[in-house]
Amino acid sequence: METIKNLAKVLAVKAIVLSIGLFYGAVTILSLLYRRYYKVGSHFWDVKDRSLPPLCLQETAYGRHAYLKLQGIKLHYVENGDRSKPLMLFVHGFPEFWFSWRHQLKYFAETHWVVAMDLRGYGDSDKPTKVSEYKFELLEKDIYDFVVALGREKCTLVGHDWGGGICWGVASTYPEIVEKLIILNCPHPSAFAKKLQSSLSQFFKSWYIFLFQLPYLPEMFFHNEDLNCFRRMFQNADKKCSVNDEDLEGFKYTFSKKGAWTPPINYYRNSFTAKGLLNPPKMDKIKAPTLIIWGENDLALEKDLPQLSGEFVDNLQIKYVEKANHFVQQDKPDEVNKLIEAFVTK
Repeated sequence: METIKNLAKVLAVKAIVLSIGLFYGAVTILSLLYRRYYKVGSHFWDVKDRSLPPLCLQETAYGRHAYLKLQGIKLHYVENGDRSKPLMLFVHGFPEFWFSWRHQLKYFAETHWVVAMDLRGYGDSDKPTKVSEYKFELLEKDIYDFVVALGREKCTLVGHDWGGGICWGVASTYPEIVEKLIILNCPHPSAFAKKLQSSLSQFFKSWYIFLFQLPYLPEMFFHNEDLNCFRRMFQNADKKCSVNDEDLEGFKYTFSKKGAWTPPINYYRNSFTAKGLLNPPKMDKIKAPTLIIWGENDLALEKDLPQLSGEFVDNLQIKYVEKANHFVQQDKPDEVNKLIEAFVTK
């Protein structure tokens, strides 16, 4: 009987989510049509053919490229620094890849063995086709297996956005491998679930999550205007792009590849399951010393979410970065690096 009730609840949630997604889908279609016919013109759907990686992705100062095969998935990563030093593992968010940690790869190579991975479905990592292959527990297991495969028992684990959500889960499910936890602009999953269900402001800021439940349209939303979406996303408080033109080409090259958008969006398509955003799996309290770094100009997340996350952490520090956007490690890299350095050396 309990199983039937749970199934009914999941189906009801999916129906509500789909209805909201269809509403935002209609709004998105109108927006795309307006931009196509009244703002941009016939070149709206054009995306350049980028057959060769830009120089920024070939920069040796960021580190060495390598691969590991785990759970049948080939994962790409970039490593820098001395392998005999403590491991610092960086896990990116949406829509990014290892390159979003370029500033940290260079800065921390002096003191750590720094590794920035491409999550499954991103960059040069394998891209499973089924939505179910992006379940939260599989993503957590990727990180655990990755650390073990690198030959380490512990690491300083650093995650941003979706990567932060995965790292929260790793620190709860596999606490033995997390020496210190650093989260950038990502609340604890349970804190976010509570906020999403109780705050109209957060509900409206999360409109894209509902849109992403639809097929095809979310991919069309991004794949236009030569991927100018990245310039808009990385815009800082001064209304300027916080990522220079050359580095923007790194993101455009990676996400202009055929099928590059569907796997990252599948993370969201899998997020309203029985163990998803509205009903996250029960997680043990985080024991590792934890630092949350928060760009205060985050347009997608409410500013009080770091404090609300404190309920689920034994030892938490919170540091806000003024005038920084959601992509705080790229918008204000010097400030972020100093905050991380102070935390890991304390």
